[in-house]
Amino acid sequence: MRCADRGFSLVTILVMMVVLVSLALAGMNSGLVQERMAGNARDRNLALQAAEAALRDAEADIEANLTTTSAFVAACTGGLCLPPSMTSVSPTSQPLWQTIDWSATANQSRAYGSATAATALPGVSSQPRYLIEQLPPLAPASGTSANLASAVDDAPMAFRITARGVGLRASTAVVLQATYIKR
Repeated sequence: MRCADRGFSLVTILVMMVVLVSLALAGMNSGLVQERMAGNARDRNLALQAAEAALRDAEADIEANLTTTSAFVAACTGGLCLPPSMTSVSPTSQPLWQTIDWSATANQSRAYGSATAATALPGVSSQPRYLIEQLPPLAPASGTSANLASAVDDAPMAFRITARGVGLRASTAVVLQATYIKR
């Protein structure tokens, strides 16, 4: 009877060891998943900050460099674009930011700091880019005349800015849009 007791305690200890090892592995797996989630959230936040910086850079570009005579074209040359709905040849309503090539070699968007001399952003896989769309002229303010002979240069100009920022990994991208009115 004494021999049978020894075998039973060995099996019990082995089962307990298997349970403890499985609990330890589950805890490690949970920790790794949480670490990945925190890394992804940090990378997305970095991409969001880069896109936000590109929006501010585009606003400074508009204020300093763009006028009614700037070369806005449907082909989006140099990041200055006419919205697809404003082109006389086959107008569409598809968003422009979905159709352009965001790479630096395409010349359809502007690099962060290219027109404002802003310093490069640290920690991103590539610098953010933006494009500026010239929107149709704004309606005159309430109570003012819609006289066509009024000064065009005094009329406010509206622009749609689309900025794309990436995080530490190139696969993490954030696209932001803002409407900016220059008076």
